[in-house]
Amino acid sequence: MRTRGSAVVTAAAVVTVVTAGCSAGGAAPDAASPPPSAPVPGLSAPAGPSAGACPGSGVRVTLGATETALGLRALSVFLDNCGGRPFEVSGYPEVAVLDAEREELDVTVRLGTDAVDGGATRSTFVLRPGQRARSGILWRNTVTRSDVTATNGAYLRVTPGRGAAAQTVAPHDGPLDLGTTDAVEVTPWTPEGGT
Repeated sequence: MRTRGSAVVTAAAVVTVVTAGCSAGGAAPDAASPPPSAPVPGLSAPAGPSAGACPGSGVRVTLGATETALGLRALSVFLDNCGGRPFEVSGYPEVAVLDAEREELDVTVRLGTDAVDGGATRSTFVLRPGQRARSGILWRNTVTRSDVTATNGAYLRVTPGRGAAAQTVAPHDGPLDLGTTDAVEVTPWTPEGGT
């Protein structure tokens, strides 16, 4: 569990990790990566298998690369409007961590993180066709008990917002190695490129 002191120590590093451009990653077979959209400064377009049909909600979830700083892991979650209608984005994505069989793990999901967003309040904005929003998942691979098996999440189930079905995506660079913390923190959706 992070203390207030360690949050201050890691704040600058984590802000750099989460706000820096990430090469976006692959998705699970049922949630393919979107086609590249207009370039956004400081952010690489998603790479991976060719995209299938856009989900009925008109928005698609993909993941960036997992970054590390002073033992803290940070994974960018992207939301692309691949449809033809505006999509209202508000607050935080709904997130669950799943095992290799896609069963939900008993992981605490905390909304907001002092280390990155300073406890920022959620905002509401419109994601127009071709635009992108970003959130972040943060965790520590800390093991404090030898008698407890460390938790490794293989997938994330992400519900982007009202009117959008959950999408299951897999980090392309390894599991969510939560150690024995069994907790992740989620940052609010923010627009990319001046949405």
